[in-house]
Amino acid sequence: MKNLPRHRLRTLSFVALGFLTAFYFLSPVEAGGADWKFIEKDDEGLWFFDSETVEYPSGSLIKVQTKKIYKEKAVLAAVDKYGKNYENLDHVLAEWEIDCVQRKFKLCSAIFYSKQNALIERYDAEKEGCLPPDDISPDSYLELLRKKVCR
Repeated sequence: MKNLPRHRLRTLSFVALGFLTAFYFLSPVEAGGADWKFIEKDDEGLWFFDSETVEYPSGSLIKVQTKKIYKEKAVLAAVDKYGKNYENLDHVLAEWEIDCVQRKFKLCSAIFYSKQNALIERYDAEKEGCLPPDDISPDSYLELLRKKVCR
């Protein structure tokens, strides 16, 4: 590199900077400083929530992002139910709205990723106001999450 003229080195620097910038903006959301806290381990896999992104928009409502890392058994069940696109399923990132007082939840989005961190499928209910509220089951990971994030 010592033999390259200055303008060539500058061009290479700008190209490298362009690649780094593109990588930063095209990387999945989870790469940006998430602080994943363990919720539980169940038959399907491991559940976490991102303590850095917990929001308290109003009153008893909370918005929180979760990550589920799938076990092989759950991957096979997903392939049976949703098709071959899920053969390399690794994890899902989901956004939830939780009502701490009424013990209800809404799923707002879910993004499914492969083992190669490629997008498998994206579900975005937030454009339409999340899914209708549903009760949180007493022994579910959402109840454990509710206990961890509700003040």
